[in-house]
Amino acid sequence: TPARILDTRSGVGAPAGIVATGGTVKLTVAGQGGVPGSGVSAVVLNVTSTQSVGNGYTTVYPTGDTRPGASSLNYTAGQSIASSVIAKVNPYGQISLYASASTHLVVDVSGWLPDNSDLTALTPARLLDTRTGVGAAQASVPTGGTLDLVVTGRGGVPATGVSTVVLTVTSTRAVEGGYLTVYPAGVSRPGASTLNYSAGQTIANSVVVKVGEGGKVRLYASGSTQLVADVVAYIKES
Repeated sequence: TPARILDTRSGVGAPAGIVATGGTVKLTVAGQGGVPGSGVSAVVLNVTSTQSVGNGYTTVYPTGDTRPGASSLNYTAGQSIASSVIAKVNPYGQISLYASASTHLVVDVSGWLPDNSDLTALTPARLLDTRTGVGAAQASVPTGGTLDLVVTGRGGVPATGVSTVVLTVTSTRAVEGGYLTVYPAGVSRPGASTLNYSAGQTIANSVVVKVGEGGKVRLYASGSTQLVADVVAYIKES
């Protein structure tokens, strides 16, 4: 049952007060909200940014790890927006939340994974950024365009024996409204959307996607946009 374990507006889980630009909140999740005190590899969270002062992003990662160059949630000034996050915890059951722009943060826990889970959580790693040429050509994906992304053998994902990956996908600098569909490479594109965006918006969503031919997933954009993808977990073949 979802439980609130952090609210910087009221002092739940951390001292009351807005998180400063470039600030980090350390949060203990083990033993909170129904999560066991030990034997936990990762938690499933709903992370919310609210009353933000500027445009920015939040990165959720295991406390003690070097902060990765990845985003878990993107927000604009004054906006309240949430995202689902699978977060790896450190050996003491702790995570850190970094805010690139000053904002209040709220976290609700909705699930947890044991140490022997089929799903292996990772410190988030960037696999794709079409703005800079990471994982694909440095160019916007055109209207109706597709992009094949290698996900195996990168970012902590094994090169073989992987059935599924969990990604955070982001649309940014879109020139028109549209939607993104993420699906296994080598199969027909399904009539489903993973993420919806509008012109000029930066917005992210989590997706659990089967790995297709050549260890790749395919991203389809109905409207021209830049795309970013971070891997946060994988599931081995049974």
